[in-house]
Amino acid sequence: MVKRLAMVTVAIVLVGSMAGRAEARGADTHTREQVAVEKEAIELVEQVEEVGWDVRYHAERLAQFAQTHGISRWTHYHHLDQIKALVNDNLRPAIKRLAEIQVQLPEWKQESIDRMLASARELSADASSAYIAKAENVNVPPAMNEDYKKFVGGMTSHAEALVKTSDAAHSFAAAHLKAVEAGLNVQK
Repeated sequence: MVKRLAMVTVAIVLVGSMAGRAEARGADTHTREQVAVEKEAIELVEQVEEVGWDVRYHAERLAQFAQTHGISRWTHYHHLDQIKALVNDNLRPAIKRLAEIQVQLPEWKQESIDRMLASARELSADASSAYIAKAENVNVPPAMNEDYKKFVGGMTSHAEALVKTSDAAHSFAAAHLKAVEAGLNVQK
């Protein structure tokens, strides 16, 4: 009888420890899933930062050109087209995916994403408006087109904000993830 009771106790302890391991594996899976989402977010934020730098370059060139007479219309449209391609082909997909996974991320990352979304929206709006201002005033040189210059300046400012926000978010998130992967107990 004692042997049977001992065997039943061992069986209960084994089943209990196996259930605990299953729960721990579930927690590990959740952690791995969360880490995977955070890694994806870091990569997306890095992509946003890179696009921000490229857009900023083209916007700054346009701002310089808008101060000078004699720069061809083609040169302006070339840089506007580059900005349009960067925004549509690179920035928009990254921002869209960040918005999709935003709720799965810690609050500080959500705030950073909100700022990036706002900068991206403003950047896109100013790029579209610059195109329109340029097209509507075909006979007005860019150096004399105040609306065009205003929108180009806005693109430069919004690209700068996008770069600063994404750079800070990327650096902090990468360091945070590195600490998590090292097993440090860090706040989310």
